[in-house]
Amino acid sequence: MTTNRPVDRHERPAIRRREVVFASGEDECAAWLYTAPDLTGTRPLVIMGHGLGAVREMRLDAYAERFAEADWSVLVFDYRHLGASGGQPRQLLDIGRQRADWHAALAFARTLPEVDPDQIALWGSSFGGGHVLHAASEDPRLAAVVAQCPFTDGPASLRSRVRTGPLSAAALLAVGILDSIGSWFGAKPILLPMAGTAWMPAFVASSDAIAGSSALLPAGTRLSRRTSALLKRLPSVRAQVSNNIELTGPDAGEEPASAVGRDSMWGVLRGPNGEFAAANALAARLVLRLPFDRPGRAMNSSDTPTLLCVCDNDAAAPAKTTQRHARGLAHVRVHNYPCDHFDIYVGDHFENVVCDQIDFLATQFDNRAHLAR
Repeated sequence: MTTNRPVDRHERPAIRRREVVFASGEDECAAWLYTAPDLTGTRPLVIMGHGLGAVREMRLDAYAERFAEADWSVLVFDYRHLGASGGQPRQLLDIGRQRADWHAALAFARTLPEVDPDQIALWGSSFGGGHVLHAASEDPRLAAVVAQCPFTDGPASLRSRVRTGPLSAAALLAVGILDSIGSWFGAKPILLPMAGTAWMPAFVASSDAIAGSSALLPAGTRLSRRTSALLKRLPSVRAQVSNNIELTGPDAGEEPASAVGRDSMWGVLRGPNGEFAAANALAARLVLRLPFDRPGRAMNSSDTPTLLCVCDNDAAAPAKTTQRHARGLAHVRVHNYPCDHFDIYVGDHFENVVCDQIDFLATQFDNRAHLAR
């Protein structure tokens, strides 16, 4: 499949993107594999994964196309239980399983004939940024790591969340306890929003959460009827939703089944042509794990060249804590950007950060190539 993209600035043939799958545990992860058709021999590869409950259609293709234009292959995957990947129940975020997905993606990438197995970098954003730091501490063979607006410290993110909305944070915790108890008896997960306002029991409830997260979806993404009706009764919340999102009216006909499995009040989102499904919802039980997850500490156990792209005004992944974890580590480079957590994916901030990431990765791939000679 060929991606829709502008004519390459170097007038080269279009980058190819095809669907692939790889095994992780008892399920399969869905992925895009980008390759440049006019290159021969093996080449570097960048493996990409998203943040908290997000799917690959939420702007990861924009980064992947730029990396592919740099003559690298790119593998972009959805975690199990999310997006196009397998796994039941849906909308479950299990930290251990997601980290196993990264290792499964690495194992798969090293079998690809067009990939140099010693020239593989990991790129993770937000919650995925913490995962790649952890993966690097377990796989010294990696060429480089890029962690964008990374989640590095559960206690710091929890304190920030409580400051945003103490009562809604308490509600999030209470429902998380109920969901965890229910999981012991095989009950369906209780779903809470990934992104919301300060009064919602959302995992991310910063001032830019709804506007920023919804702006990552492609224009023409349609919101399920149930949540569309709720938004019409909450105009202040509706005003925060990106214009990329279209509401579904009461007379729009029957909604097709989706990979999300069920429609929570927080909303199912369908791609412009039904090509993907996502949800602003995660199993509440995750909240009991987050305070104990501190992937920033893993940088002390790694010497893989690492770039941290830090948002100075980040409420979801506080910048000062990430910088403190990186202090004094010779293999870690920190770049700061004057923006909020979601701003880095779009506009001028995206242009700045993707150029910085390409420069960093090119340097690390070149260094590896010289060492191999």
